[in-house]
Amino acid sequence: MLLSTAIKYSFLSLACGDALGVPVEFSSREERQHDPVKDMRSFGSHSQPAGTWSDDSALTFCLADALMEGYDLKRIGENFVRWWKEGYWSARKEVFDIGGATQFAIGNLTCGKHPLESARKDEQANGNGALMRISPMIFFCRNMSEQERWNKTSEVASITHGHVI
Repeated sequence: MLLSTAIKYSFLSLACGDALGVPVEFSSREERQHDPVKDMRSFGSHSQPAGTWSDDSALTFCLADALMEGYDLKRIGENFVRWWKEGYWSARKEVFDIGGATQFAIGNLTCGKHPLESARKDEQANGNGALMRISPMIFFCRNMSEQERWNKTSEVASITHGHVI
């Protein structure tokens, strides 16, 4: 019971924090100091209604959804493609933002590339896109050895961000 509560609140807090940030994405620290976000806002950076989460939450939910049936990189990749093409797990069945590395990798998945071969691996392609969606791995890997956790989490991250950074 305690684990399921932790999982539920982890996803809820992710989506809420993400939705708070969507309208002010790309704004400066100075802008936020002058006008701090204290509640849900409408429109802003991405012209989305209040409460809309981004690709960060949607891809987290896609990962968690795939892991419910076990560890399968192809299934995870298929969920990412569904998100991109259909808005699967998006707040409003619409994709309104996607990072360059993620778009490149999902495009490769769409063309049939294996998930471990879909992302760029050069240093210029590193980024935090994988980090923002990786939280389901905490729960999935909780009873694995440190090396097993590293291997599986690295593989999942490398679906879209293949550089080790």
